[in-house]
Amino acid sequence: MKILVISDTHGDTRKAEEAIRKNREADLVIHLGDYIRDAEKLSGMFPDIPFEYIYGNSDFMTNGSSAEKILEVGGKRVFITHGHRYSVKWGYERLFRKAEELQADILLFGHTHIPDMVEKEGRIILNPGSPSEPRAESRESYAVIEISDGKASAKICRI
Repeated sequence: MKILVISDTHGDTRKAEEAIRKNREADLVIHLGDYIRDAEKLSGMFPDIPFEYIYGNSDFMTNGSSAEKILEVGGKRVFITHGHRYSVKWGYERLFRKAEELQADILLFGHTHIPDMVEKEGRIILNPGSPSEPRAESRESYAVIEISDGKASAKICRI
């Protein structure tokens, strides 16, 4: 199973569209918020690929969507959140505790616009960065997660 993860498009979906086109064989696309309407637009553009999305701190018209979700994907438990509720700009400890509490194998978040991946205690904590508005020294990015034979691996991809 191949999962494409994007976050923080902020109204500019051009690079996200490019990432999805490069990964047309993806089994799922996850958008981690900011902006939820971008996720809805992308879902409509690529109707053959299932989408999951949540809202972020810059989303105001959420259309009844959730701020967080737990997904069961390829035999893995995946927790998705935008990250602002966990103070991710100041560290990941709250995320680690949440992953443990939920027994999540993979925890996905955005908010910082800076790609990062940490593996700790058999869990993957992953921020795909932003395809539209990268920050710090980062470049436009997204992430790909592969789940096969009960094992998950992830990588951050540049656009």
